[in-house]
Amino acid sequence: MLTPSKTLTLTLLALGLGTAQAVTFGGLTVTPRGPQTLNLETGATELPQGGTATDSRGGIKLVASAMQLSPGSALKAQNATLTTRQGGTLRAQNVTYDLKAGTLTATGNVTYADARLKGVTANTITLYVKTGFVTATGGVKATTPALSGALLVFDSQTMQTLLGGPFSLKTSAGAKAGAAGERLLLAFAGNRLTRTSAPDAGALARFGPYLK
Repeated sequence: MLTPSKTLTLTLLALGLGTAQAVTFGGLTVTPRGPQTLNLETGATELPQGGTATDSRGGIKLVASAMQLSPGSALKAQNATLTTRQGGTLRAQNVTYDLKAGTLTATGNVTYADARLKGVTANTITLYVKTGFVTATGGVKATTPALSGALLVFDSQTMQTLLGGPFSLKTSAGAKAGAAGERLLLAFAGNRLTRTSAPDAGALARFGPYLK
C-alpha cells in the first residue's frame, strides 16, 4: 500500500510537475535539476538531484547536488557552490540558509574567496545576507593575505577584516601575531591589503554582533 507521500511523488512525476521548471520558495527562485519529492504532512520538498537557488534580493546564487526546502523556514543543500553579489565564492559540503534570520551557514570542507581574501578555509563560514558580513570560525586560514586565526570577520561595505586571536599574519611588510582574545584590523584599498592596526572602539562596535 502506498503512503500519501509516495502517492504524491508518483503523481508529480506522472503529471510532469517534477520536471526542471523554476518555482518560487520563500523569496528564492529554485530551478530543480530533476524530479521533486513533496511531503504532504510537512510541506517540505526534496530535490534529490539538486538544482539552482537564486535570491535576487540578497544577491546570492547557490548550485548544489541535492537540496531540501522547508516552507518559509530554511533551505539545506549538499555539495554546494555559492556566489555573492560582492564577488565572493563559497564552497562546502553542507549549507543551511535560514530564511527568517537571513544567515547562510556552511560546514564541511569549507572554502571562501573574493577579490581580497584568497584560499580561506575554516570549520564554519557564515554569510549574513542582509548586511554582507562574512564570518569564518575554527581553524581559520587564508593564502592571501597569509594568515591564520581563531576568527575572521569581513565587512564587504568597508572592505575591512577583523582577525581574532590567537592569530598570525605575514605580509611583505613583516609578520604580526596575537594571543587569544586579541584583535587585528586589516584595511584594504581596492584588492590590496594596505594597513593593519588594533581596532578602535568604532570598529569593535561595528564588528561586535559578529564576534559571538
